[in-house]
Amino acid sequence: MPDTAPVLPIAVYGATGFTGKLVTAELARRGLTGVLCGRNAEKLAAAAAPSGFETRTAAHDDLAALTAAFAGCGAVIACAGPFLDVGDRVVEAAIAAGCHYVDTTGETPFIERVIHHHGPAAERAGVALVSGMGFDYLPGDLCCALAAERAGPLSELVVAYAIEGFTPTRGTARSSLLMLSKGSTRELLRPPLRHFDYGAPLGRQAVAPYPAGESFTAPLHVDTRKVTAVVTASTFAPSPRLGPIVPALTAPVGLLMRSARIRRLADRAIDRLPEGPTDGARDAVRWSVTVEARTADGAAPQRATVRGGDIYGITAVTTVEGASRMATAGYHRAGGLAPAQAYDARDFLAALAPHGVSVG
Repeated sequence: MPDTAPVLPIAVYGATGFTGKLVTAELARRGLTGVLCGRNAEKLAAAAAPSGFETRTAAHDDLAALTAAFAGCGAVIACAGPFLDVGDRVVEAAIAAGCHYVDTTGETPFIERVIHHHGPAAERAGVALVSGMGFDYLPGDLCCALAAERAGPLSELVVAYAIEGFTPTRGTARSSLLMLSKGSTRELLRPPLRHFDYGAPLGRQAVAPYPAGESFTAPLHVDTRKVTAVVTASTFAPSPRLGPIVPALTAPVGLLMRSARIRRLADRAIDRLPEGPTDGARDAVRWSVTVEARTADGAAPQRATVRGGDIYGITAVTTVEGASRMATAGYHRAGGLAPAQAYDARDFLAALAPHGVSVG
């Protein structure tokens, strides 16, 4: 995308939250024009003060107000969740306003809903929808495209996350519990993989099932019979030595979270947490996504790995990068898309290199 190409204003819905503020700061850093949207005018004004961006008030369930708030924008970045609870009207309003749409969700049922439920209307309107554009799950989906590009039809695509030092925001904690409660009972009780060899420097690690968005997005652009997604078990353990027991705890915790009463108690506990990690905690995070493309003929698997740090910082970068490409004249893709359908995988990952993301 040429640096001199004009970029239409980009709306940020949920601009007063932790991730929304990071996205706003990234828009301002790039010299782009932002329109900050949300339900609380006072909080919006405070969020807009550093950048001087315009603010527009709209509740998440008011389609008319949302459509008016997005009018004249080239793209919308949705940051307010849980998306399964508050996300649908924002997508509908983006389509109605003729704005391309990206979001920061990690909720895979919502990603599937955006693609299959909202996608046809978006295609008719000439609007592109890309859900799961943050750390989860854009880098992994683009990595799937790289791993599979020379492999031919696949028997399986394994997407293996490794995350060290992660501290969630309140929003991420809520979404994670919601996702855990909706996980497959069969997969929780009988995980498809218990260990994965990440190669140097991590080596063989205990892993737990991970409801990753690539399970829905990768088959849109990769010919594969199935997608298996896992994450290092130590990611969720209070001590690395307790990592191996995490897979055994996943099933009972997931089943417990299906109780409305338990969910309410968990929500109250989350309310007592800080809004998000400190700058120091964000800088300490290290993550990688290794994708292994396995062919039916037994040939050696093809691999690709993407690595980075600061999960929330990179989410601001990826969503703004994606939205700015969409809001630039000449972008013509439409419908519910996987990241690798909406953008060129190599080119997009190359744009992340200045922000500490590497591919190997």
